[in-house]
Amino acid sequence: MERAPHISWFVVITRWGQWKKIAERLSALRVGFFIPQTYNTMVFLHTEKDRALNLVNAGEVKGRFLVDHSTRSLLEVPDKQMEAFIRVMTEYPDAPITTDFPIQKGTRVRVIRGPLKGIEGEVEETPNGVQLIVAIQSLICARVTIGRGEVEVVED
Repeated sequence: MERAPHISWFVVITRWGQWKKIAERLSALRVGFFIPQTYNTMVFLHTEKDRALNLVNAGEVKGRFLVDHSTRSLLEVPDKQMEAFIRVMTEYPDAPITTDFPIQKGTRVRVIRGPLKGIEGEVEETPNGVQLIVAIQSLICARVTIGRGEVEVVED
């Protein structure tokens, strides 16, 4: 019996200005992908590992993969993290994306109402209120301002 292919999220860093061409090519090839509007040099491929490698090696997607240095393999982003990240970036397309993480981890919370209901992340107090931080593999994070009443603390 043949096993179903293992589909994961892989991250490719491309040159600035390439995202439209890459999006068109991946759509034509019917490859799942996500490109954040505010950080469009980062392409998330949703496919099998071999196909992802072939896309880059064949020049369909020009760039380099991010590597998980602990495993020395392509960085694979868990589906749950990608789903949360995509929802935040869809609801708040202008949300800043940064590789600058808070030095001390914030409180882990779950959004209980609003367009991001169900998403888990961390909160950080800022002078402007509370920000929800949704991170991908300690690689990048998106930050959106959210009301204190929209979240509940996640108990370990």
